[in-house]
Amino acid sequence: VAMGIPTSLFATVLVMELSGQSINMVSLFGLIMALGIIVDDAIVVGEHAAFRARNGERPLDAAVNGAKRMAVPVFSSSLTTIAAFIPLLVISDIIGQIIRAIPLVVIAVIIASLVECFFVLPGHMRGALSLNAGRRSRPRVWFNAKFDAFRDGPFLRLVNLALRWRYATLAIAAGAFILSIGLIQGGRVGFVFFPSPEADRVYANVQFTAGSPRERTLAMLEELERGLAEAERELTGGQGGLVRMVLVKVGAVVGAQQPLPGSGDHLGGIVLELAPSDERDIRTDTLVENWRKNVRPHAGMEFLTIRQARGGPPGREVDIRLRGADLASLKAGAAEIRALLAEYSGVTDVEDNLLYGKRETILEVTPTGRALGFTTESVGKQVRHAFDGAVAMRFARDEEEVTVRIRFPHASADTASLQGLYLRGPGGAEVLLDEIVTATDKSGFSRIRREDGVRQVAITADTDTALTTTDKVIEALHRDGINDIVRKRGLSLNFAGKAEEQARTIADMRAGAMLGLACIYIILAWVFSSYLRPLAVLAIIPLGFVGATWGHWLMGYDLTILSMMAMVGLSGIVINDSIILVSTIDERIDRGETLEKAIVDGTRDRLRAVILTSATTMGGLTPLMFERSLQAQFLIPMAITLVFGLMFTTFLVLLVVPALIRMQHDFGLISGWLRGARRAPTPAE
Repeated sequence: VAMGIPTSLFATVLVMELSGQSINMVSLFGLIMALGIIVDDAIVVGEHAAFRARNGERPLDAAVNGAKRMAVPVFSSSLTTIAAFIPLLVISDIIGQIIRAIPLVVIAVIIASLVECFFVLPGHMRGALSLNAGRRSRPRVWFNAKFDAFRDGPFLRLVNLALRWRYATLAIAAGAFILSIGLIQGGRVGFVFFPSPEADRVYANVQFTAGSPRERTLAMLEELERGLAEAERELTGGQGGLVRMVLVKVGAVVGAQQPLPGSGDHLGGIVLELAPSDERDIRTDTLVENWRKNVRPHAGMEFLTIRQARGGPPGREVDIRLRGADLASLKAGAAEIRALLAEYSGVTDVEDNLLYGKRETILEVTPTGRALGFTTESVGKQVRHAFDGAVAMRFARDEEEVTVRIRFPHASADTASLQGLYLRGPGGAEVLLDEIVTATDKSGFSRIRREDGVRQVAITADTDTALTTTDKVIEALHRDGINDIVRKRGLSLNFAGKAEEQARTIADMRAGAMLGLACIYIILAWVFSSYLRPLAVLAIIPLGFVGATWGHWLMGYDLTILSMMAMVGLSGIVINDSIILVSTIDERIDRGETLEKAIVDGTRDRLRAVILTSATTMGGLTPLMFERSLQAQFLIPMAITLVFGLMFTTFLVLLVVPALIRMQHDFGLISGWLRGARRAPTPAE
């Protein structure tokens, strides 16, 4: 059975090479998950071969007949597993790139395992059955006796009870599903779109009013360094070793996802490199929080952000976009939303990217100026020439074009010189600027951002996942009147960043899940030659959600988008056990057994195989649940989903599926009775 593992390793390396990807943590997780799946197929074939050998067949006949008998169920279960993982290939953007290795590895390993299972395993089984013929070790005899006693005693009575009270069995399963939904809706189990691994880098940025001197920015950066040293001393007890490197930069911000635009002496930042996460006990969140507490902001500072580098999808945790034509309304709306965000616990580094720049002088042509023939264009052009100069001529020199510009000396080109500036009118007369325009001073914006030609402002913030999530913040904003603010200012609203990525990913998963379910139903309808029998198998899929939800609650983890993806894969694994069970029951019915006896005996026969297939997958993933590496923490929810989902659905497959098959027979009898009751009596009757 274990000989499929080297085959899976070869398939993994081959598919990663062909797809041009490197082996990473995600692909290794896919391999671990696939190991349980391929062992499942080998267990089903090997267990049936061993069952035939125990019933008197020769080792060669048992190995060959076992592979033949399980060919259709195993092949179909492999197809359904592949169909279940297809939705992960449909996901686009950065999330699709992150998890694409999982379906590629799983599909490649399943295909390789089919070859190993039917062309290599029977030869191994022949040798194993011949070697073990007549040999019964004491532990093996003891275990088989205990297992047979459990199978033919308590388990058999439990199956009979589930069949007798089949509607109650289904009601209990449905109740467990409803309770699981309640855990999420009630906030007992939260949802985080994509948890970032522990960061080893922190960015701190400051921004003063545009035009502030460089010395003021440097002084604030020195204060940040002092606060950092104080925070490190408090957290380490004066021992140090937490901070590996500090890089100071003046004139621009640092950090790829920072929204602060432009450059200048009023901007500055610090890049902080920490000791590797696995070599320190102090978490990055704790350092950032203490660093903020120890910093004393200087006068004139507009923004101070201290945030750790985020892995996973790009974008901030909270990213709100306001769109509109009026800049004043955009800035006022952004200020109100920032005030709302600042009230929420766990929301930090609230800022917007519509920042004030230097003071501006706004010139507006008066009615007198228009009567004299001046326009906004002519006034603007002459004022610009007075300050920036006018192009007198251009000529070629060698291979370059030389521009000759005439302008006033730099010393005289200031705002005060506007008072003595003369402009030439259309008729040639020169008029003092003050006589034809009105001048007003106000603070302008350093940069105006547009999307599709429409002005917009982004209000961004980070969240502490221990206190809140992006979904909770967005829900609170809607509750506290963000739509009223937008409507009052005549603006439009949309959410970007992680929220936008989340909506896009969930939409892709929904479309992929519908495609996967359709493929699974077609495969099951082909296997069972029935349109109704597949429903008994598909009904188990939602119940995998029960075990996954309770597993997250017991382990203290939030659901993530990776948990949702693992549930898609879980559906394929769960269906495997159901297919084998239903195939065995249908085979007994075809041999002439009564429905009740076929269901009970078929379930009893498949108990060992169902438990083994689930136990091997769970055993392969259980070590990942207790992985201590902080860089692998984001994969743990996937392992929890699969382990607890299988743990719960293993028993459901053995109890609910038989009950559903019996209920289908009940509905068939009722339907037949209704058709007979509606049939009109013949004259002979």
